[in-house]
Amino acid sequence: MKKFRVLHISPTPLVDAPRKISEALNNYTEYESNYFIFNDYPGNLKGKFSSNTLMFESSTELILELIQKADIIHIHNFLTLEQENIIFHEADSNALYIYQVHSPLKEGPLFTTYAEEGLIKFDAKCVVAQYHPRLYPSYTIVPNIILYKSSIHLIKNDEIPKVLFSPAHVRSGGRWNDKMVKELEIVLLSLESLGLIDMTIATGISPYELYQLRKESHISIDEIVTGAYHQISLESMCSGNVVINNSDIFSDLMLQSIIKKETELPFFKINKFNISERLLTLISDKNLIRKLQQESYDFYNEFLIPEKLIQHYVKLYKKVRKNV
Repeated sequence: MKKFRVLHISPTPLVDAPRKISEALNNYTEYESNYFIFNDYPGNLKGKFSSNTLMFESSTELILELIQKADIIHIHNFLTLEQENIIFHEADSNALYIYQVHSPLKEGPLFTTYAEEGLIKFDAKCVVAQYHPRLYPSYTIVPNIILYKSSIHLIKNDEIPKVLFSPAHVRSGGRWNDKMVKELEIVLLSLESLGLIDMTIATGISPYELYQLRKESHISIDEIVTGAYHQISLESMCSGNVVINNSDIFSDLMLQSIIKKETELPFFKINKFNISERLLTLISDKNLIRKLQQESYDFYNEFLIPEKLIQHYVKLYKKVRKNV
């Protein structure tokens, strides 16, 4: 029986999300998947998310061959006109095209509705199941995937709570891309100066190193600005951390739609108006921390393991193949 070949294509690493989908397809399905990016991130993020990724500039001949052999071409976020032309010129005329969006509409890097305005006519369009579907209501909802082996390090009574905050950036002024508020920074620094938490603020490190830090932490902070949750919340559940975010009802519903169950999510929600009270309540109660750590770990293992989540993509691919 012929194996269907999937080729994932991304303009940049997109914090490793497309690679993890591709790898999960290879590990848990009958699909054969490959992945390449056109450009790495610049500056101190260069190489941090691309170590296991084909780069177009350095592997051009191999990548052109992969394009030619692909049955399904899965494009993430957007391609330039020049990049689209490469795909068109090399791809089989019977290839199917999937589009997946990872970024907010009208906020960098997606300022326009690429899938509707580009040259490629997509057979299906999908969107990550976080805050994004409210911006792309007609797209199929699919999950981000975490590939790490789940673990948990329950806090001991004689330990100071280890808190990890790993904002992707500290810029402000966007609606969906903000990660930091001043109130959070002030409270965290105050709690650390009082010796009430052991805090690590991690930026510019590799995903592997970050996950090793998370495995040894008790509490992880995603962001409390936008009403969204992100891959940080998923990784934090995988590593048995208390997950701090401010995910709103819509974002919660998107995760519930992926797991297909209306169950309470293991998020410890905080906003900029109740940071001091909520964090003090949490870090002062080791039993509460352990309870929330266990709930995170159990939730991940019941609902979010990659062999379950990848079936959303298998279902999407089967649908477009059936419609041909």
